[in-house]
Amino acid sequence: EGVMEEFPYPTLLMRRPGITGTSNALSRYLLVGEGKHGAGDEIAGLSGKKVKFKGKLIYRDNQTLIEVMHGSVSVLQRDEEGVPSDTTNLGLVTVSGEIVDTKCYLGVMNPGEGKVHRDCAALCLRGEIPPALIVRDSAGTRTLYVLVDSQRKPLQPSWAADRAGTPITITGVLIRSGDTLMLQ
Repeated sequence: EGVMEEFPYPTLLMRRPGITGTSNALSRYLLVGEGKHGAGDEIAGLSGKKVKFKGKLIYRDNQTLIEVMHGSVSVLQRDEEGVPSDTTNLGLVTVSGEIVDTKCYLGVMNPGEGKVHRDCAALCLRGEIPPALIVRDSAGTRTLYVLVDSQRKPLQPSWAADRAGTPITITGVLIRSGDTLMLQ
């Protein structure tokens, strides 16, 4: 259970026990629906509300998302009080990597990236699974950037789907929201 955030992508905000008043006071979990679908229909209109639902954890490295079980979302109370704003603009960056769908990349499929996964990623991205850019540094360490448009809204699913599984370079504003990096 936690507080829903609808935009740019469905996200569950959960307070970390014993931590208050800092940007690290919240854990953020991207949400997806069952199958090759986003969670938008399951949580529509619930932004800012405290909810409870059943789901499945999907994770890789230090990133976790939750697959929401259809019909399991219920509102616990009207609004959560005192949820801190935790968004920081980190400036303009240019990064190169590969666009992936977060559901497969973070654990549903292995490897969830590359040419072998391109068709699956395109289907997931068209189904409104949040897109991300995977960037590897020279040591092979991966960083995941959730992709949003210039207004911090979801990318057009077809834009990401058409570019999945191929190398791409993107210039944009890097935003930290809790422990999530977003590339705008």
